[in-house]
Amino acid sequence: MAVGLNDGYARLSTMKRMTPTRRDVLRWGGLATSALVVGCGDNELVRDAGSQLASAVVEPESDSFLVTIWGQLARAVALEVQIGDEIVHHDVATLDHARQARFDVSGLAPGTLYRVRIVADTGAEIVHQVQTAPAIGDVRPVRLAVSADFDPYEEFDSELLEHVVAAAPDLFVSIGDFPYTDNGPPAQTVEEYRARHVDGRTSPRVRQLLGAVGMRAIYDDHEFRNDWDAMYRDVERDRYVAAMQVWDEFFPLRRSDGVRYRSWRWGAHAECFLLDCRQFRSANKDPDIAGKTMLGETQLAWLIDGLRASTAPFKLVFTSVPLDFGDGNDHWSSFKTERTRMFDALAGVPGILFVSADQHWFAAHRHERGIREFQVGPIARGIGMPMRTADGVLFRSEQYNVGLIDIDDASLTFSGLGADGMVFYKETLSVEDLTPAS
Repeated sequence: MAVGLNDGYARLSTMKRMTPTRRDVLRWGGLATSALVVGCGDNELVRDAGSQLASAVVEPESDSFLVTIWGQLARAVALEVQIGDEIVHHDVATLDHARQARFDVSGLAPGTLYRVRIVADTGAEIVHQVQTAPAIGDVRPVRLAVSADFDPYEEFDSELLEHVVAAAPDLFVSIGDFPYTDNGPPAQTVEEYRARHVDGRTSPRVRQLLGAVGMRAIYDDHEFRNDWDAMYRDVERDRYVAAMQVWDEFFPLRRSDGVRYRSWRWGAHAECFLLDCRQFRSANKDPDIAGKTMLGETQLAWLIDGLRASTAPFKLVFTSVPLDFGDGNDHWSSFKTERTRMFDALAGVPGILFVSADQHWFAAHRHERGIREFQVGPIARGIGMPMRTADGVLFRSEQYNVGLIDIDDASLTFSGLGADGMVFYKETLSVEDLTPAS
C-alpha cells in the first residue's frame, strides 16, 4: 500500500533534505499501486493515475535517451531501465517548481529494446519501452512512424494511435502541432502553455503511444500560435518566449543554444534530418525574392551539407510544412526562391525523401527534379481543408493518418495508415527513384 506524502516527506526531512534514494521513492510509492494515487491534504485516492503523472522517452540515440516526467501530485520519482529482469540503470529525482523531472540515460547498447519504469512517491507508475538507434553498421530493416496535428478533444478521437502502437515502429517522429495550444482562450503565459502540453501528455491514447515507442519532435505553428512567422515572433514576443520555454521543457535536447533542428542516423540504411521551419522564417507576406527564407542561411547550409555528406542510402527530410500544393501562404510555396535553391543544391544526391505535414490530408507529391514528398496527418484534428489539384499531386486522401516508413538495404516503402488500422496507400521506392535529377 502506498505511503502518504506527509509520512514520506517527514522521512525526507530526517535525511536533512538530501535527494531521496531509489529505495526511498520505491518504498514510499509501493510496487503494486499503479491504479491508485495518494492525494495531497486529505489523502483521497485518485483513481485515474494517468491524469496525475505523464512521461515520455525522447531523443533516443544509439547509446542514450532522455526521459521527461510531469507530475501533478508527485514530489519525487524513481527511474529504472531494464533489459529483461536486469536493471541496467537507476536514478531518482525530485520534481522542480514546474512539477517536472528529467533523466539523461546513457551508456546503453545500440539497437536494443529497453524497459523504462517510473515510480512516483504517490504510488503512480508508468512503464515505457524504447529502442535505442541501431549502430551505423547495423543492416537490420527499420520502421519509423511519422505524423502531426494532435488535439486531445473528444471530437477528434479515433483508434489511430492504437494501430500505430500495433505497427511496432522503432521510432515515432512528430512534425508539428503536437499539442495545439491555441484552442479556446489561447495560451499566453508559461503556465497556460504547460497546461496544454499536460492535456496532450495525459490523453489516454497519447500515453499508450508514448509508452510503446521513443519519440523525436519539432513544433510547427500551433505550439505557439497559428501561422507564426518573423512578424509574430516580434509582435508577440513575450508569448513566443513562453511557448518556446515550455516546448523545451517537454521536448528537451542536450544542447542549450536554442537550435532545435537536428539530424540522426538510424542504422545502416537511414539518416534523418528534422527541420525547424518556424524560428528562422521570414514573414510569409514578404516578397518571394532572394533573402526571403524558410530555414535561415545557417540551417539551409547545414541541411545541404549534411545531405551531401551522408553515407546512408536513404535520407529522410522532415519539414513541418509541405513543399507545395497546400492551402494559403504558410508553406514552401511562398518561399519558392529558397526552395529552388535547395532543390538545385541537391541535384544528384542519392536517396532523398521529404516528409511534411500541416495541411490535414495525406498526399504523395512529385516536384522539380523528380523530388518526392509524402504529406501526413492529422492524427486527431479537423479534416476537409481545401486541396489543390496539380500535376505534381499523385495521390491524396482526407482522413486521420500516420505514415509508416519501412527501409531495408534495397528499398523504402511509405505507407499511409488510417484510423481503421488499414493501409490505404503504399509505394515502394529505390535509391534511384529518390535521387533528384541533375
